[in-house]
Amino acid sequence: MEDDALRESGAGEDGSKRILGILRRAAELAMQKRLTIDEGRSLLAEIVKEATGESLKVWTIKGWLNEWIALKTPTTKKATVTRYQHSVDSFLEFLGEKAELPLEHLSVQNLRSFREMLHKGGRTAKTCNGYIKDLRASLSAAVKEGLLRSLPAGTLQDLPEEDGMERETFTPKEVQALVTAAYSNEWRGVILLGAFGGLRLGDAARLRMSNLNIAEGSISYIPEKSSRRGKKAKVLLPMHRELQKHFAKMPPNADSDDYCFPSLCRISVSGNRGLSAKFVKIMEKAGVSRGKVKLRIEGEAGRSSHSKSFHSLRHTFNSAMLNKGVAQEIRMKIVGHSDTESNDGYSHAEIQSLRAAVDLVPGFDGL
Repeated sequence: MEDDALRESGAGEDGSKRILGILRRAAELAMQKRLTIDEGRSLLAEIVKEATGESLKVWTIKGWLNEWIALKTPTTKKATVTRYQHSVDSFLEFLGEKAELPLEHLSVQNLRSFREMLHKGGRTAKTCNGYIKDLRASLSAAVKEGLLRSLPAGTLQDLPEEDGMERETFTPKEVQALVTAAYSNEWRGVILLGAFGGLRLGDAARLRMSNLNIAEGSISYIPEKSSRRGKKAKVLLPMHRELQKHFAKMPPNADSDDYCFPSLCRISVSGNRGLSAKFVKIMEKAGVSRGKVKLRIEGEAGRSSHSKSFHSLRHTFNSAMLNKGVAQEIRMKIVGHSDTESNDGYSHAEIQSLRAAVDLVPGFDGL
């Protein structure tokens, strides 16, 4: 009668009987209070193997995080993958032997303790939050894949980012000194884009000829920061007169896909030999102070930051418009802040208002 009932339910085949046998073993172990997590996982693997012919993949914390990096690499920018890899490597080093535990053993306390270690080691709150953001992305992917039932980092609130360094601005004379001290005409162009266009260092260095409209006197580009967030918000920047003078010297027959600054475009922004470090050398050559220093030391670790860097040129440009009474909405559109909406189709009136705002920024002729 039992065989008939199993056969009617579709469980009469040898494979199904073997699956039921595995379940009986699990039930017996449970009744005897001998069913451990490892034993349960082993029995489940047997059932999956019997039912599908494929082995059940059991991910360790280390295994999944590295697998996630491998999955992201073909579709993600190299610089972003490098950042992900650094976050993952730092976390795995912190976990030590625990990194070999099954993925579901990862807890919010592991992530909280990791962040506390970074913060006490001298990292700013913003940097610590960045590490957790990267790890949260990998664990969210694990949830979507069905490897985790819930997100371990879901209840972890970001640290308040009050310990960062407030950026100072450059004076017009300091900007002129930086342009004069620049190593090349390419560097002069990049510095001018920061000071009179508010471009970030990476965006300025990787600008293409196709982004320029010399006749109209404008620059159209998608900031890398916006692109990383998937917003693709295009910025239309009317050229300041200092930019118009610089780009008027560009070769008229240049290919639209050519980089404006071919010797700088392929250099990383960060690192000891990156563009940021090279800009610091230009500041030293120009005799321009790096501003206030903030040193944070806890235990034996410490980190320092300066209030003036290339990003200060962006603040300088924004502050110059603010001082001339340019409305915040207009300033946000010009510098491409991430909380503005994408607007690919600017009206003529909007373009004129943007141009009027940019023209208010003093140039070198006022020194």
